Amino acid sequence: MKISPIIPVARKEIMESSECVYELKLDGFRGLADTINSRMLSKNLNPLKRFQHLLDGLPLNCVFDGEICVLDQDGKPDFNALLFGRRKPVYIVFDLFFCEGKDVRYLSLKERRSILDQLAEYYELQKSESFFGCGKSLFRAVCSRDLEGIVVKKLDDAYDPGRTKWWKVLNRSYSQKEGRGELFEKGRLTTP
Repeated sequence: MKISPIIPVARKEIMESSECVYELKLDGFRGLADTINSRMLSKNLNPLKRFQHLLDGLPLNCVFDGEICVLDQDGKPDFNALLFGRRKPVYIVFDLFFCEGKDVRYLSLKERRSILDQLAEYYELQKSESFFGCGKSLFRAVCSRDLEGIVVKKLDDAYDPGRTKWWKVLNRSYSQKEGRGELFEKGRLTTP
């Protein structure tokens, strides 16, 4: 079973379309939660052993795409708290590769989100919220609340990294990005 994530492409302007869904871009570590093989993987498919325990509450025989985050008292991602282990991380799902052992990547995002909604309700999973027809107003709200940005996805797209495009629109004034690049350059900051 080969899995590979879709990596969002940066975009300066927001596509406003009824054919798209808009989600918050959560500031954390991308995590592919594979309960078929009991492993948590990074977007580069490296084991994230530090976050293996986040598989515990997930349904068996599934593979999820999501973000590992630490949320502050207001529910906003706190990257430094995640990086330095200051609080317990959570796993927030936003897509699905396999469900009950069956490959669902060929289904449209709309269909996968429907399955994900049912799983989230039954298993009490944390799931990213979807917004429709309001990309520009959502982005303004994201900027005013000092969040990282938004991700734009087409509802009819299958999960196919070779063909499917997701777009990210980043908040240029996001306060938590300050100094992060220097840490990466100096080799002090590595993913878990």
